[in-house]
Amino acid sequence: MERPRTARGPIFGVAAVGAAVGLSLFGDMAMYVVLPVHFSDLGLTALQVGILLSANRWIRMVTNRVAERMLRRHGSSILFPAALLTGSLCTAAYSAAAAAAVPTFATLLLLRMVWGVCWSFIRHTGAMTTVRMAGPARAGRLMGVYLALVQAGFVAGTFVAGLLFDGSTYRTTFLLAAAMSLAAVPAGVLTGRRYPVATVRGASPREPLRRGTLTLAARGFIVSLVGAGLVMSTLGYVLKSLFGESIPVGSLVIGVATVNGILLAAQHLINSIGSPLFGMLIDRHGVSRVQCLGFAVAGLSLLAPATFPSTSLLVPLVVIFFVGAALARLALESQAAVAGHKTYSRLVTATDLGSAVGPILGWVGIEIARSGLVFRVGGGLFLAGAVMAAVTHLLSREVPSDPE
Repeated sequence: MERPRTARGPIFGVAAVGAAVGLSLFGDMAMYVVLPVHFSDLGLTALQVGILLSANRWIRMVTNRVAERMLRRHGSSILFPAALLTGSLCTAAYSAAAAAAVPTFATLLLLRMVWGVCWSFIRHTGAMTTVRMAGPARAGRLMGVYLALVQAGFVAGTFVAGLLFDGSTYRTTFLLAAAMSLAAVPAGVLTGRRYPVATVRGASPREPLRRGTLTLAARGFIVSLVGAGLVMSTLGYVLKSLFGESIPVGSLVIGVATVNGILLAAQHLINSIGSPLFGMLIDRHGVSRVQCLGFAVAGLSLLAPATFPSTSLLVPLVVIFFVGAALARLALESQAAVAGHKTYSRLVTATDLGSAVGPILGWVGIEIARSGLVFRVGGGLFLAGAVMAAVTHLLSREVPSDPE
């Protein structure tokens, strides 16, 4: 893989593309913060809220492949800024949805689908630009830096949206979020011109990496299904079922909702701060070995509370799970991006599918067998992912200098 030559080095390019992608998320994060508490004022039902918040994921099942083909054929110099600008306009249009001539739900649904298309282009450009600048030898490290910046966008977007909505109105919140996401466009123009995405040469179809493409997508599905679905969507219920309404911490008594919020925030913090460190680990020890480690740690941390019930261990084990899952996901994204456009497109489509169906399956599991089944199934799936990663690694017979 050839890296672009620039006097400022790859870090500048990674910072630019990471900032652009992170800023683009302000509108999407505002939807997750505002819509669940304001939907009745917009004339929406709870079911419609669920559809709206997942619509952008379902549309990406199709548009991820479209984005991969168009970026490979036409490059990112125009498509990346155009996607950023369109995403910002979608956020601004959210503010006018309540006054639209057509029903609010139809307007928001169309806008969420358009945003899903934009995110396919934005995400693909961000990852492929990063690995192109990094090269295989530093892919893990710079992917870690890039994902830390993107994760900062998730955190900042959520926090800022909450503050804006509590201090102003629905319309003002989305107009200000659109203004902030609009700041991504100049960074996108700079990135598209100086570090354009072109065809990235991965392994040939006969090489071992291609033989592991399907299992790579399967592992991506597991990480997203369990992490974003089974665990995150049901964690509050699990905590309440074990501790009740509050949790004693020394002389303090903390509400279970507060603990749930702290744990979910800790996941974002781990992803943001830990990703650069995880990336260094990947470059030093190889993506397959680190991937096996991440899957194994995450799987065992979920099986432990189900096998050895102890309320005092649950919270630290959940934190350990977040660390293992973050490590596994970074290794997966690094491996897929280095392999090329098509492999990365397949991976993110698999993760989108997992995050879309995960919450549904998680709550079905609670209906069937309460909380125990969710952790057991999640842990078993992660251990299966560790086995798949280990088998793929052994079959590939990678050499020490190979990033795979």
